[in-house]
Amino acid sequence: MLDAAAAVVLEQGAGKLTLDAVALRAGASKGGVLYHFPSKEALLEALLERVTSHNRAAYESVLAKTPVGPGRELKAYVTNSVREPDEDDHVSGALLAVLNSSPAMIESVGDYFRARFAAISHDVPFERAALVHLATEGLWLMELFQVSPLDARQRARVVKLLKQLANGDSKGLRE
Repeated sequence: MLDAAAAVVLEQGAGKLTLDAVALRAGASKGGVLYHFPSKEALLEALLERVTSHNRAAYESVLAKTPVGPGRELKAYVTNSVREPDEDDHVSGALLAVLNSSPAMIESVGDYFRARFAAISHDVPFERAALVHLATEGLWLMELFQVSPLDARQRARVVKLLKQLANGDSKGLRE
């Protein structure tokens, strides 16, 4: 059912995600969807959990390959966030459009970001972690929505600088 819900979001947008649309896409009855998800909000929460779990797993995979040392978590976060977006990234971007309709989802996403920021900022100065985190999130969102003003060369320079900052090297800021 979650695969069908993700397909509806990707093909039609999060605003078109209904229990009927998921049933149609899954080749099931609406009752079958309701058996798994008693409401649209429950379906949205499950889909959000799926994409955040996917993102956590991708981050953990990058973290395992990142050398141990100060800023390790921050470096892994940047590397994971600037990779080519996959299907779950696009689903999570589309879900942002419906967040304002669900206080529970807003709280869940807020919890996710607070936990992630705590994990990536515990061993580096707050300001550095905040700057890198916010810039990386902005880059990710602009690319996800295909509105980034950066060409490939500029993007590479920005990503290089974010990685330098995550590593504690701020010399690129003086250029």
